[in-house]
Amino acid sequence: MRALLLFNPHATATDDRVREVIASALSATLDLDVQATKQRGHATHIAAGAVHEGVDVVFALGGDGTANEVIQGLAGSPVVLGVIPGGGANVFARALGLPNDAVGATSILLDELRRGRTRTITLGQAGERYFGFNAGFGFDAAVVRHVEQRAGLKRSLRQLAFVWSTTREWVAGEQRHAPAVTVGLADGRTAGPFAITIVANADPYTYLGSRPMHVHPQADFAAGLDVLAIRAVGTATLLSIVSRVFRDGSHVDAPDVRYLHDLDQFTLSATTPQPLMVDGDYAGEHHEVRFTAVRDALRVLAAPASEA
Repeated sequence: MRALLLFNPHATATDDRVREVIASALSATLDLDVQATKQRGHATHIAAGAVHEGVDVVFALGGDGTANEVIQGLAGSPVVLGVIPGGGANVFARALGLPNDAVGATSILLDELRRGRTRTITLGQAGERYFGFNAGFGFDAAVVRHVEQRAGLKRSLRQLAFVWSTTREWVAGEQRHAPAVTVGLADGRTAGPFAITIVANADPYTYLGSRPMHVHPQADFAAGLDVLAIRAVGTATLLSIVSRVFRDGSHVDAPDVRYLHDLDQFTLSATTPQPLMVDGDYAGEHHEVRFTAVRDALRVLAAPASEA
C-alpha cells in the first residue's frame, strides 16, 4: 500500500526525533514517501499530487492548519487521511477520537489501517474552502485574526494567546458592540442580527488544555452543519453561556442563543465586511459567506468507537 507522510517542519509539538519514530513505524508496514511543507498552502498541492499519483493514504503530521490544507487536496477523492497531532490544540485529530500524542495516535492509525477500518465524514464548506471541524464569521474569527497578526504572542503563550485575544476583542472589538451577522436559511427564512456566529460539523469546537468546549453539542461528523448564534449580551450573560459550554451543553436552550442543527446549506451575511475563520485559520473579510455540508466528502482513519 502506498502512503505519504506529509509534515509541517514548524509544527509546535513535534521535532526531528518524533518524526523519525513515526516515519520508521509507518515504513515498516507501508511503501512510504515523506515530504515536508515549505510554505503556507504547500500541503494542499502535495495532497492533490498524491491523489493524482494514486497514493492510498496520506498521513498529515502537524496542527489543525496543516490538516485543513491537506483536506483541500483530498476532499472528494478515495484517498484516506490519517491525522497525526503535532500542533497546539489538534482539535481535528482529537475529535476523531485520537490521543493528543503523535506517537500514540500513529499506533492507533496503523492498527485501524491494518484492519481496513475507515470512516467517511461530512466536511463543511465556507465559500470554496473546506473545513474539518469548525468555522466562524464575525467575533470568533476576529479573535483568530488578532492572534495570527501576532505570531510571536502565539508562539510564546500558545492557547493563552487565544484567551487573551478573546478578552481583548470582547472589550474593544467591533463585533460585540455592533452585532451585524444575519443567518439566511435555505427556505428563505432569516434570523438575527447576532454578535457571535459559530459553525461546526463536529464536537467539541475546541479545547482549553484538556477541557473540551462543547459549543455545538449535537454536531456530528455523520450529519450536516450546526450553527450557534448569540445575540448581543452583557459580559455576565456571556460568562454564564461559556460556563455551560464547558459543563453540560445546556447553553443551547438559553434565551439569547439560537441553535440550528444538521443544516445542508445556509448563508451568514453582514452589511459591513466581517472576518471569516476555518479550522482556526483566518480566511479574509467577507460581506456574505455561503456554508454547505458536503456529506461523505472525506475518508479518514479514526480511533475505534470504544476509544473515542
